[in-house]
Amino acid sequence: MLFKEDQAARAQHQAVRENAGWYLWTHDLVEVTGEDAAGFLDYLFVNHIKKAPVGRSKYTTMLDEQGRIIDDTIVMHMEEGKYWVSTLYAPQLIAWMDKHRGERRAAYRDITQEIRMFAVQGPNSLKLVDKLLEDSAGDLKRFQVKKDRAGHLEVWVHRSGFTGELGYELYCRTEDQEALRGQIAQAASEMGAPELTILEVYVRSLPMEKGFALRQDMYGLTPYACGLDWSVDLEKDFVGREALAQAAGQEPEYRLVGLEFQAESYEDIAQKEIVYCRGVPCGFVRAAIYGYTVEKNIGFAVLKNRRAQPGTQVTVGSNHSPAIVVEKSWL
Repeated sequence: MLFKEDQAARAQHQAVRENAGWYLWTHDLVEVTGEDAAGFLDYLFVNHIKKAPVGRSKYTTMLDEQGRIIDDTIVMHMEEGKYWVSTLYAPQLIAWMDKHRGERRAAYRDITQEIRMFAVQGPNSLKLVDKLLEDSAGDLKRFQVKKDRAGHLEVWVHRSGFTGELGYELYCRTEDQEALRGQIAQAASEMGAPELTILEVYVRSLPMEKGFALRQDMYGLTPYACGLDWSVDLEKDFVGREALAQAAGQEPEYRLVGLEFQAESYEDIAQKEIVYCRGVPCGFVRAAIYGYTVEKNIGFAVLKNRRAQPGTQVTVGSNHSPAIVVEKSWL
């Protein structure tokens, strides 16, 4: 569903673009430990996890044996021999680990119920988190994590987020969740930074404008079809490497692209709506939303490669709503 007419969503969206906003959005977390933890994660993911020193993290996808994306994650190197894997699908990840661990000396467990994560996002997010922390987070580079304190609470601060703005994730133990929430709410109120309560804003409208896709948008495609070539290290072994190496020198059959809907009026575009080019089906919509910064109905679609060039005119759904293929980032 698109939210052009939702003023509450607009206000929360604009707060993150112009000031700051915060929200509780705890992903599933799987902790991986042991002597072979780094090598095991290196085998599961396309990015080179071993190259991340303690205190750094990496974005990466996980593939099936055919080289197709089945998950995308952030892997954080928390301590020597200890990693946190942030995913939305911990049970599936653990089942995949069971399948591929072999004789590696690595242990893993779902710690989702033990840890909570608050996201603080926006150009003034550093000012907000520095109101809370014992030590400033200003020295953190993107995809860097450190342990700190917020008052008497132990927290982990990760410079990351899913909005395309400067942002931080504050992890705490579950028993400290309400205390940390209170601290964030107080600091945020002093800055006029609201709590984001509308899921579609922080999961869709904010990230989509910046070209950030969810796992469900990329599922079944190769990293190359999603523009994630930069995250693939073919110099190491990983599940799906052989198939992906064969795909590396070829044009993908399908691509994940952006769609810009041409209708000025409110549009309601559902997932899996068929996309047509000259009346012939050429793909389907993965997601659509209203972008309050760009003031357009926008979306992601999976299209046949020959129809995936920017500027291609298409129609969507049974109403044949007009749209144009664009690069999958608007800001």
